[in-house]
Amino acid sequence: MSTATITVSQRSSGLRDAVASEWTKLWTVRSSWLNLVAGVALTGLLAMQFGFSTAYENEHLAPGEVAEKSAVGGVAVSATVIAQVIVAAFAMLMVTSEYSTGSIRSTLQWTPVRRNVVLAKAIVLAPVLFAYALGLGVIAAIVGGVTMGEWADWDLAALVVDLLSVAIYLTLAGLLTAGIAFVIKSTAGTLTAAFLLLIVIPMMLAQSNITPLVWTAALLPGGAGQNYLSGSTDPLSPTTSLLVLLTWASSGLWAGLKALQHRDAA
Repeated sequence: MSTATITVSQRSSGLRDAVASEWTKLWTVRSSWLNLVAGVALTGLLAMQFGFSTAYENEHLAPGEVAEKSAVGGVAVSATVIAQVIVAAFAMLMVTSEYSTGSIRSTLQWTPVRRNVVLAKAIVLAPVLFAYALGLGVIAAIVGGVTMGEWADWDLAALVVDLLSVAIYLTLAGLLTAGIAFVIKSTAGTLTAAFLLLIVIPMMLAQSNITPLVWTAALLPGGAGQNYLSGSTDPLSPTTSLLVLLTWASSGLWAGLKALQHRDAA
């Protein structure tokens, strides 16, 4: 007499299992690695441009002007501010790729507690984004410093501050983008929203001489990030700007969680 064997697939609602699953998914898709390559390439090219431009300007001064060294950390800030869309895309794809392929259904079957889905992605993304951004900052500082040559200021203390600021900002910007991705679901829509909030709208409003518009720019994630990275106290201090960024990141993830909890997976 033969015995039938029935295999029962168990679902996991545990956060630890969800985190392990998200970590595996992140590094087994080609888009993650392509994004890393693109981020490194773009940051290196931008840093090279900034470095050569700085050296050229210092060597071709107008009469009466005095050449000054430039902090290599400043190159890291300038390059990564432009490359931040690449980092935001890295975070976004962790969510939108599942909606585009339909694998979000499998994710929710495996982790039926939807809060854990959002938390797991955020827990995995936070250290990865921090390391990613820190790596880009180091690349930009080294490439920019080498191409600036004698005009590079390698002050270690200032460089560490700049690199940590870049890493913190891009981590929070990436978490915000991941939250937006849960709300919008599409890659194009999420990337457009992130581009507008992080670069376009703050940049446009900050150019205005109208005080309410300048304050609005400073309260947007991109504007707060610029204030935080530059150390500017106008109109917000770096500490206040960091609090604004934390608020945006947590609010974005909260909005993403609510969107996930109140609709079907499709």
